Amino acid sequence: MFLFDGKYRLRVQVTRRKRGVLMVGKAFDRVLAIKDLATKTERKLIDGLLKIDKGELIYLSITELSARLKIAEATVVRFCKKLGYNGFQDFKLSLSQELGMVDSTAVNSVVKRVALQMTDAITETSRSLSYDRCLEIAQLMINANKIGAFGVGNSAITAMEVSNVLARIGISVTATPDSHLQAMIASNMTERDVVILISVSGSTKDIIDVAEIAKKNGVKIVVITCYDHSPLAKYADYVLFSTRREAAYEGGSVSTIVSISYIVNVLYNAIYEKLGPDAYERTMRAASSVANKSM
Repeated sequence: MFLFDGKYRLRVQVTRRKRGVLMVGKAFDRVLAIKDLATKTERKLIDGLLKIDKGELIYLSITELSARLKIAEATVVRFCKKLGYNGFQDFKLSLSQELGMVDSTAVNSVVKRVALQMTDAITETSRSLSYDRCLEIAQLMINANKIGAFGVGNSAITAMEVSNVLARIGISVTATPDSHLQAMIASNMTERDVVILISVSGSTKDIIDVAEIAKKNGVKIVVITCYDHSPLAKYADYVLFSTRREAAYEGGSVSTIVSISYIVNVLYNAIYEKLGPDAYERTMRAASSVANKSM
């Protein structure tokens, strides 16, 4: 069976199978095609989806969508399965790929498109970043006895960047990708120390475990994440938000990494400002220590 829109253009193919209906077509074509067959709650969900910009929808978590539309997460999942997807993430994946094909025609080259994505990520992050708060964090780090920076996966790479960048200004930061070592290091930190925890989702179990340990020891906790209502944010003394612009198909968006790197560099500048005249001396000492390495 074929379903058509008002202009009689083919929208989506629906075929029968033993366990229900198999839908074939673009994501929102399927949404519209099933509207007349939807339940009252599903129609509320469909109306809500149609009001959200597609470019924004692919970056929403199922929790955010559920809260915005006041519809249970389980309902969203069931609806996506009715459309022929494995769940909401799979629905976003399909939509992301469709939008990606549109973007590739709108922007003449991959080079320009990637540049725009990164620029947008930094611009979006800058809107929510308070430099005054960064100055407060900078003072904490200058006064700290020990500093740790931890993350898992791509966030572990960013944590290493924290260590590398701040070493240039004489701030020693311990960073390791090993979750066991992270927990052990946190267990020996005190109220005189600072730990920076990085998690895009804010729900990475290993990092939450480290946060629990640090909190018990009175360690000052700085969290860098995309989600303010995440489990990790609840442990933080300070939260710095990076862009959420990570589509389902990206699996660790470069844009998100760039936005966190931007935050790290703002923190560097805040520390530089707080150190005053000593900042220049520190950077010169660090630079001179490796001056002969490039020969």
